Amino acid sequence: MSERIRLLTFTNLYPSAEKPRHGLFVRERTNRLCRALGASQVVLLPTPRVPRFLRRSIDRLHASIADTQVHEGVSIHKAPYFHVPGLSEAAQASRMVRGARPVFQELFDQAKQEGCRLVVDSHYCYPDAIAAIQLAEEFDVPCLATARGSDLNVLAKQPKVRAQLEEWLPRAFARIGVSQPLVEEFEALCPGLGRTFVARNGVDLERFHPGDPATARSELGLPADKALVCGVGRLVSGKGFLQMAKALHHLPSEVHFVVVGDGPEQKVLEEASPKGRLHLLGARDPDQVARLYRASDLMVLPSLREGWPNVVTEALASGLRVVATPVGAIPEMLSNPMVGSLVRTADAKALAGEVERFLRSPSDPDQVARFAQRFSWDEPIQLLADTVREAIA
Repeated sequence: MSERIRLLTFTNLYPSAEKPRHGLFVRERTNRLCRALGASQVVLLPTPRVPRFLRRSIDRLHASIADTQVHEGVSIHKAPYFHVPGLSEAAQASRMVRGARPVFQELFDQAKQEGCRLVVDSHYCYPDAIAAIQLAEEFDVPCLATARGSDLNVLAKQPKVRAQLEEWLPRAFARIGVSQPLVEEFEALCPGLGRTFVARNGVDLERFHPGDPATARSELGLPADKALVCGVGRLVSGKGFLQMAKALHHLPSEVHFVVVGDGPEQKVLEEASPKGRLHLLGARDPDQVARLYRASDLMVLPSLREGWPNVVTEALASGLRVVATPVGAIPEMLSNPMVGSLVRTADAKALAGEVERFLRSPSDPDQVARFAQRFSWDEPIQLLADTVREAIA
């Protein structure tokens, strides 16, 4: 039976030729899940079609995505829908349904003709999963809905969005959170339902592992004689990197901050940091991110909110200790004081104090990496594969 399963991944969080680094964490999970099931995969990529005069750079990028493409061996099908940012959010799921229905019909018919049983795997609860559940019900196929963070932590606070979540999430075959706090949000929205569970993200232990810091620094063009604190993520206020930029003023001059990622806060970080002590590397591919972890002495993630931040387990698997805020699943990730600690959000002085404490204390990268082995993909993929088999049965 398993070889006749086709996983239809329904999400905007998926890499394409035009956006190769977007949603890599979703691709990693779905690729591994399909291998575990012996299943084929197809991606339905709902993309907002914003009026031309309102388009931002991200909207122009969405518009440039090909209607169909094969990227990294996966067939991706774009489904545009009309959207006005900031004005039509409450109607976004219903518009996504209308835009995606013809593509869904085509993929459903194709699976049927090829003798495959379709299972919909949706990521990000609003609007993606709400639209996916409606289409899955219309075509009588099971749908899994995965929450990843701000979909339940932020968007669910809007009354019109919350009403849609309360109506449609109970009709998914299973509700999955990448952390326990997200499962608790599910249970608050849909009390008493079965098949609501944690399936955390895993970490690729083959890519992320300890290595030679000097070699990694040379490859990235980073100073060999400084203490390097790294951050990985979008340059947006929610990631809290501004706190680390401010913390540099309370730290010795040999401490430098290296950030991989892009976003609108670049200038803010540059203005807040002491001259010459901030290194912005821009967006990098996963192998270069792994190199950054090996080059660094410590990682920081002073976020305001998170679900299951993969960068923490990637850093730990690379033997790198982490100082972060106690949001989302981070307290679970840093449950052993050997591998990191927690600081208050928006407190640059407290962050500086913990950074200096860890930089002064000896580290055993191999021991930190051994701790991170508990975050491999094995357990969550087994749980998800069992759920898909149950849905088919």
